[in-house]
Amino acid sequence: MPPEGYTTVTISDEVAVKLSQVMIRHDLGTMAMAIDYAAQLALDEDSMTTTELARLLYHRLQTEESTRNR
Repeated sequence: MPPEGYTTVTISDEVAVKLSQVMIRHDLGTMAMAIDYAAQLALDEDSMTTTELARLLYHRLQTEESTRNR
């Protein structure tokens, strides 16, 4: 999120291309609408319970720990 008072974000060229594709596919009028759409879609698809999130984080920590100890 931009600092207080700012209304712009900086994105890479690759992300701009992807957002342009989202705009075209879903007939969105602005890049801001594409960002909002993509964020909401990601949140809707990625909903998980607290237990699932804790299990995922635990697994990731264990994997990183075992990688470091090699």
